[in-house]
Amino acid sequence: MKASKWILLVAIAGILAGIAGYRIGLFRSGAPDRKDPFPETKKPGDFFPLSLGSTWEYEGEGNEYASFSRVVLFSDGPRAQVEEDNGGTVMAVIFEVTDNAVMRVFSRPEQYERKSLLDEPPTESTIILKAPLKVGTSWQDANGTWRIVQVDASVDTPAGTFTDCIKVEWKGEHSTVTEYFKQGVGMVKRQFESEGSKVTSSLKRYSIK
Repeated sequence: MKASKWILLVAIAGILAGIAGYRIGLFRSGAPDRKDPFPETKKPGDFFPLSLGSTWEYEGEGNEYASFSRVVLFSDGPRAQVEEDNGGTVMAVIFEVTDNAVMRVFSRPEQYERKSLLDEPPTESTIILKAPLKVGTSWQDANGTWRIVQVDASVDTPAGTFTDCIKVEWKGEHSTVTEYFKQGVGMVKRQFESEGSKVTSSLKRYSIK
């Protein structure tokens, strides 16, 4: 074997050995390890603020009822009553926040009178967002399974661009529902897709009290 070929083989072997050593070093040290954007101190309620008087307005596309507004009318401890108006009906919705989840525990359509319903017995326990706030966390509702699929999503809306959003997704046989939540703001976008059709509600303006 010529000397030049021998030198080339030795050089390649050295490079491969160096790469292997580098990989072993990374494995042993645990690097690289992407920093979790949401430490355990962050709770689902941080991404679904329900302070009294807070408002959200969503701009819709694809359906006449995709545009809607929300306002927190009453609040008591872990519960808050939200009025949701989509132009076709006004709904009263009660959310409950714990350390581990945000849940919808009551809803009533055609509720045009603004009165507190916080003492009404729960009618459901639908999870909106659940800890831990990490990719892979999942939960069931009446229609199927929701899953956190991203924790650093960037979302463009009429209210601006929101980064580091939690993206949750539900998939059925022929449809997909996706929601995005921003810390300190709440839901910034919701999208429903089914067999070529798309209905989107995007945050237009908001005020957190």
